[in-house]
Amino acid sequence: MTLEIDDITGELAPYLSGRLADGDVTVTDLERHTEGWSRQTMSFTASWTDGGTERSERLVARVDPSYGEERTFDYRNDIQTEFETMQAVDEADVDVPVPETYWFEADQSVLGGPFFLVSHRPGTAPVTWNPRDRQSLYDSWDREGKPLPNQFVDVIANIHELDGDDVPCLEAKDPQTVVDETLDLQRRSFEEMNLVDEPAVNEIIRWLEANKPEVPETTLVHGDLRVGNMLLHEESVSAVLDWEMSAISDPMFDLAYCSLKYFAGKLVDPIERPNLAGSLVDREWFYDEYEKRTGRTVDPERLRYWRVFGAFRMMNSGVNGAYRYHTGESDDVRTAWFQYIVPGLIEDMLDLIEADRT
Repeated sequence: MTLEIDDITGELAPYLSGRLADGDVTVTDLERHTEGWSRQTMSFTASWTDGGTERSERLVARVDPSYGEERTFDYRNDIQTEFETMQAVDEADVDVPVPETYWFEADQSVLGGPFFLVSHRPGTAPVTWNPRDRQSLYDSWDREGKPLPNQFVDVIANIHELDGDDVPCLEAKDPQTVVDETLDLQRRSFEEMNLVDEPAVNEIIRWLEANKPEVPETTLVHGDLRVGNMLLHEESVSAVLDWEMSAISDPMFDLAYCSLKYFAGKLVDPIERPNLAGSLVDREWFYDEYEKRTGRTVDPERLRYWRVFGAFRMMNSGVNGAYRYHTGESDDVRTAWFQYIVPGLIEDMLDLIEADRT
């Protein structure tokens, strides 16, 4: 269920009164954010009087309006787990910028689904498929001292300082079990939802099955880590967002995933600077700097495996969108459009496994 802005404002004001403040709270300047696909995000200003002093704060609500609906092969964490992951990172002794977490609300009657509240952070999330945003990121790489690229590496290294004990809402498993289960889920997802026979993808699946890496350790992994899931403000990362894919897994996955050509702005046509991961950091510089900050070795073969897997999972999102639209599970036309990411991702995966093809 999607509520109108007036309805949301009317529900939030009495809900926050007595929770955010002892007295009445007013809600103004509500804005929907259109970036999310499955979960809705909105920001608003909450105002109240505290001991005779007028106070106000900009807050963000993230809502899951489809909570409880059956979705084929939905491998996201539920919205409460997403909140608890952010909360664990917020409270941990690591320098990872996340919004300050307030609380999770399971009552669906307020906003049409369970939701959580966090603080608003300044900045914008760049869209690497937008040439202007892409050029701005290129400029950040070229800038003297590289402040944004350096912080980008710092943030990723700091996320990987946390493990299963630090984020108890995420299940910690044997490293090899993580690899086996992760691939099995994506393989079954493709086999169930693919509408067109794709021999090239079948070849890629066989390669993934035959080349599973040995994983020596697991850490907290964001799972959808890329510059587009960060708010950038004045050449710095002001917040890391969208923790719904987080897991205790191989830290190399995050490095590989954010290095995909797709997340540097490539759909089918080549991009201007394909050597820049996320249009922001030279890949080899990125891996070298990560090694310096963490003491880990960036294993090229593990990295290659997770780049292929990351592209496969991203391709599955496109296949999933087309399937859900075709079957009537979704009437969101954006899900139908998502099929157009598939050819470019297949091309990228075949390039990555080219040396092993017979």
